[in-house]
Amino acid sequence: MPQPLRARAPRPTKILSKRYERTSATDRGYDHVWRKVSAEHRRRHPFCVWCDQNGQLTFAKLADHKYPVSDGGPMFDPENRWSLCLTHHGVKREMEEFARRTEQLDRLPIWCDDQAERPRQFR
Repeated sequence: MPQPLRARAPRPTKILSKRYERTSATDRGYDHVWRKVSAEHRRRHPFCVWCDQNGQLTFAKLADHKYPVSDGGPMFDPENRWSLCLTHHGVKREMEEFARRTEQLDRLPIWCDDQAERPRQFR
């Protein structure tokens, strides 16, 4: 005798990551002007600075702000930019969150430039 079909258990609702809660890059000010500045910066500085500090050569995928624009950092100041690979951009983001939690946001540019000054977990 054929068995009746059983209904599947409902799938749990997907929880979207915080990445999807952010506004678009264009809404945050990263427009065609920024894309041109970023591309030019990466042409002049093609390797990830963080990898270079660790003795490796990895091509950078993006130009990042040392002091976040969302926290009042200058958007187009060349001294506030550095080239990073995707891995180190993620680590830099964690370092930004740590700096916000510990109220040390003003130390971020120093941490970016000098590996020895970074908090231990980010060296």
